[in-house]
Parts: sequence; C-alpha cells; structure tokens
Amino acid sequence: MQNETPEGQKQAAGTQGTLWEQQPPKDENQLAAHVEKLRHQIEEANYQYYIEDNPTLTDAEYDQLMRELQQIEQEHPELVSPESPTQRVGSTPTQEVPQHRHPVPMLSLANARNEKELREWYKRAKNILPDATFSYVCELKIDGLAMALTYEKGKLTIGASRGDGMVGEDWTPNVRTIRTIPQRLRGDRIPDRVEVRGEIYMSIDSFEKLNAEITGGKLFANPRNAAAGSLRQKDPRITASRNLNFFGYQIGYIDGMQVHSQWETLQLLKEWGFPVNPNIQLAHSLDEVLEYCNKWENERFNLPYEIDGVVIKINDLAQQEELGVVARDPRWAIAFKYPPTQVATRLLDIRVNVGRTGSLNPWAMLEPINIRGVTVSRAALHNEEDIQRKDLRIGDWVLVQRAGEVIPQVVKPVIERRTGQEEVYHLPENCPRCGTKIVRIPDQAMAYCPNPHCPGRNFESITHFVSKPAMDIDTIGEKTCEQLVDAGLIQTVSDFYNLTKDQLLQLEGVKEKSANNMIGAIEASKSRPFSRLLFALGIRYVGEKTAQILANTFGDIDQLMNASEEQINAIPGIGPKIGHSVYTWFQQPANRDLIQRLRAAGVNMKEERHGQDGPLAGQTFLLTGRLSSMSRPKAEEAIKQLGGTIATGVSKSLNHLIVGEDAGSKLAKAQKAGVPVHDEQWLLDLLAQYQQKAEA
Repeated sequence: MQNETPEGQKQAAGTQGTLWEQQPPKDENQLAAHVEKLRHQIEEANYQYYIEDNPTLTDAEYDQLMRELQQIEQEHPELVSPESPTQRVGSTPTQEVPQHRHPVPMLSLANARNEKELREWYKRAKNILPDATFSYVCELKIDGLAMALTYEKGKLTIGASRGDGMVGEDWTPNVRTIRTIPQRLRGDRIPDRVEVRGEIYMSIDSFEKLNAEITGGKLFANPRNAAAGSLRQKDPRITASRNLNFFGYQIGYIDGMQVHSQWETLQLLKEWGFPVNPNIQLAHSLDEVLEYCNKWENERFNLPYEIDGVVIKINDLAQQEELGVVARDPRWAIAFKYPPTQVATRLLDIRVNVGRTGSLNPWAMLEPINIRGVTVSRAALHNEEDIQRKDLRIGDWVLVQRAGEVIPQVVKPVIERRTGQEEVYHLPENCPRCGTKIVRIPDQAMAYCPNPHCPGRNFESITHFVSKPAMDIDTIGEKTCEQLVDAGLIQTVSDFYNLTKDQLLQLEGVKEKSANNMIGAIEASKSRPFSRLLFALGIRYVGEKTAQILANTFGDIDQLMNASEEQINAIPGIGPKIGHSVYTWFQQPANRDLIQRLRAAGVNMKEERHGQDGPLAGQTFLLTGRLSSMSRPKAEEAIKQLGGTIATGVSKSLNHLIVGEDAGSKLAKAQKAGVPVHDEQWLLDLLAQYQQKAEA
C-alpha cells in the first residue's frame, strides 16, 4: 500500500507546538485548572481507547495532550498528582470479567517522533550511566492489545490484559483459543513461574474479511480495535473464530532462571514456542537504530499487519535495572512513532455541536474520503481558535490524518489549491440549538451557550449521566437517550429513576428483554460511589479525579452542598476556579432540587472512605524524589490505609513532605512554606510503628 502523505508534509502535525507553549496560563489558578482539564481529556481518551475500543482522539492529538501535561508537570512539580495520567498507564479495567493484579506493573513507553528526540533519550540514559556502552534491540511496534501470559511449571494459567498497568482483566478462556499462544512451554529450560508479555493482533486481511462479514452491525474501526473486540467476548468460541495472532516480546518476571539481555529473552521465547516478530534487529549504535527506524517507515505498508512505530530497548537487563523508571515510562526503552497517514479532501462545511457545559464544539464536514480502508466524512476541530490558527476555510482542500482513529484530525489547509472562493469561518453569535447569544470567557478558547435549559446542553448532560465513567447505565446509549427525550420521558437526569417498563416498551426497537435490562441497569446505578454521581452531574471543571477528591474530602452530598467557597478552595488540588464552579453550581435552586429528586429516588450520596478513622486521619502527605525501599504508589497506599491523605501539591496546609533521592522543587517550596520535611526512614519508622500497634 502506498503512503499517500505528500513529501515534506509528514511532520506537519508536530510543528505547531502545544497549546501550553502557545498560550501559557497567566497565573497558578489558571494553570491548575488547565492541568485538570488536560488530565480529564487524557483519562477520557484512555477510557475510550482501552476499555470501549472506541478511540476518540488521533495518536497525534493524544500524544500532544500527554506531552503538554508532562511538560507542565516537569516545570511545576507541585502540580504532580499520583492520579495523573503521567503516573499511570491506560485506564481502569471493566468489572464484567475477573481482575488480575500484575505482580510487576505493565509500563507504557515514552515516544520519540524524530532523530533529535531519540538522541535526547540516549543522552538521558548516558547521564545516568556515563561509563556504559549500550547495545539495542529494535522491534516493530505492533498495533494490537498488550497481554500478560502467566505460565506455572510450563502450563498457561493466566492471560490478562494491561488494564491500568497495575490491575488488568483475566481473559484466560479466550486467550487459550489463540493458536499462536502455546498452552504449554516447549524445550528443556522451563522456569517454575514466568510471565510472558506480548501483543495480540489481527492481520489486515483478517480485519477486512471480518468487516465484510458484518451485516447490520457496527464495523470495526481498525485491526487494533478488531483484535481487542474479538478478545473481549463472553463466548470464547467467537474469539476462536476471529483468527487472532500473538507476538511475544518481553518477560515480565521469571522464577527459577536468569536472563541477562533482551536479545536473550527473545531467543528464549522462541525456544518456548512463542512467535517472535521476524524483523527484530540487534543494533550496536544509535545510528544503526535510526537506519532501522527509517527503513521500516516506508516498508511498514508492505507488512500483513499494522505497526505505528519501532520500540527500541537497551539490550542489557542489568543496565535496564540501573536506569529504572520515571513516572509511567521505563528509561531503558522508547517508542519511535511514525507520522500518521494523511490524505487530501474538501472541507465542505463547519458545523457546531453544543456540549453539556454549553461549550460550542465545531466539527468539519468533509467530502468522503477513504483512508486506509475506512471512509471518513467528518473530523474534530476543537474550537474556533484552532480553526483560526490553522487558517481553515470552508471550501478548502485540507489534509486529514488517520492512524486508526474513529474521529480523524484536520491537519492543515492545502493553501496552494485555493481558488479565492473559500469562506473564512466564524462561530455563530447565537447558539445553534436554542438561539441564545453565546458568551466568550477571557483567556479561554471555547465559546459557551449560557442558557442552562438549552436542549443541546440538556441532551449532552443526559448522555453524560448514563456514560460508563459516570453512572454507568450501560444499556442506555445515545440513541435511546434521544428516543427518551423526543418522547418527553426524560427532561432531566432524575427522570431516569421514574421510568417504567411499559414506557420503555413504547420506544421503537425496544423489546421486553432489553426493557428489563434497562430497568435493571437504572436500579444498579443507584449504588454507584458518590464520586461517580459528582462526576455525572456535569459540573464544569469537575472531572473524575476532582470528583474523587471532593467525595473523599466531604464524604456526602450535604457536607459538600453546605460548604463555603473558601472551604472548597482550600482543598489541595482544587483551587479557586474549580471551587467557584462547584460552589456556584450547588447554590442554584434548580440544582439543589435535582439533588433532592435524586435522593428521593434512592441514589447513593455518601462516599465510603476506607481508613478515615485511622491513626493518620486528618494529616496530609506528599512524596517527592525516588524512594529506595518501596515504590511511591506502594508508600502512598500504606499512608492511605492508615487514614492519611495524599496531597496533589505543596501548600501551607500540607502536614508532611517525604523526601527521597533526587527531590525536585517541591522541597524548596515546602521549606519556604514552613512544611515539615522528613526523609524516607522517618516514613518507614512511622508505618512500622502503627503496624506494630496493629499486630499487638
């Protein structure tokens, strides 16, 4: 397959810089709110990509958000939170299947998109090990689903997905149907216990055949989604029919044997009967690595499966151990990402959707174009500022890129093809759904409809309320919400709890079984954690993590509703902008009435807070630097089990800063604020003290 990207345009997506670089927030409060927004966008993208198999951002968009967040956290370490996407991988697992805790976390990889970034990765490794000589293993980055396979005494016992990197989903019965995964290890050198990691994928031919066989259902967006969807089947026989494959690439942990290098690992995997990608290469210099990356950038389209880059790993496992991990990424490996495929088409029109908070969200209506087997007719445009920055005009020929995304991205206009008939676009002055005059908030890119009763806002609020990360009424999707609204059965989210089976049966396409399932899902949603309800309410700036902080702090809806704006602002990780939004929302009579109706329906409004009565209750802790005796997440969990709270940054209300090796600016900020500073041994003694009391 030919690469349709015109020469000289391959790197276009990476030349604009991040929004942070273009328009940095003017003060700390704006910065904190911006960070919270980035985290929410990334977490939502993670959820859609890893759990729903429904990617909503392009690779380039996701990477830009992540890089922007990483840059801000590096420059402002006081804003780093244990819950930040930079500290974790992926998203949380679903609850329909058994969970599996990975004994060794499944890490993600940092990205390099050009030679400069690859050489910077090399320099960082050399700074840590200045006297070391590195060799590298180069592996194609297969676009599939990461899987951890546990073998005990040579027999396959567990097949688990990545999940959030710490806890995944146990899909063992389905994994067993994949013929390229051995049920039993071959050879004489069999360890007592080993975890083999690799990628489950679907070939391009199998993907196209599968989509051709689908009648009346939703097509898979790309081979990666087809592989994930085929594995996540309740009936393993369906998985068996989908012709999935596997490439092994790593050992997570091993008992009873020693392995000394990544190259040795790959040879051992072959010996045990695992398929290993035949295009791996051992390189002895960074120049050899770059030659490999450049070679496969063009040859990737001749492969029978999709790749989106190359994974480079330092070969020596002892060196890997010394280099360690930073945040979510190992220092000893990096992914060299290729630019996504781009094609040119006409921008026919720009239209606007109204979001649940009133945001006006423009999108591009495109002349339909086929990009690697998928017909694309619309693309995200984010906001008016983005349109103006790119100088997009109605009637333009535009470059559109897609590397497996459901919603492609308009990269840039093809200015050379303009005729002079193109139209400069401006957002309408009035809301396209209710006609209310829109408002623009200084220093914000988005424009808003201020009408709280706007049908567009109301509909988006309703679909948000039932979504999986909110109240998870999983049998009611956007189409059903639309039917319920059109029928006059749902005007506000509390109306879900008044629905009857007979009312649902009146909807087109709803049968008795599905009506029963909907009623059951609505009933089950009443017991969701209080934090999920707070997120579901759609309060501006309140994402999943902020909702969790509020729920943990106040404990129930009444404490939060009666809190002053100052009390909300004082919570670490909240700040004035979020605090004002939350306080204002709860002061609105209509919103308080909504809470009372939800309460009357039996919706849970109290958070279960483990350890709140422990010996460290009421004390806030923050950790910085590298701990030698345990990982930071493990230390934070130990503190929380004793009732302590983990802060998101340094403030005067912080009780304890725990300092490990290579502490950053948090230390200086804490000293300036008069926060007590302790070393790692102090924390160990504290934890041991209360553990001894508990045992006594």
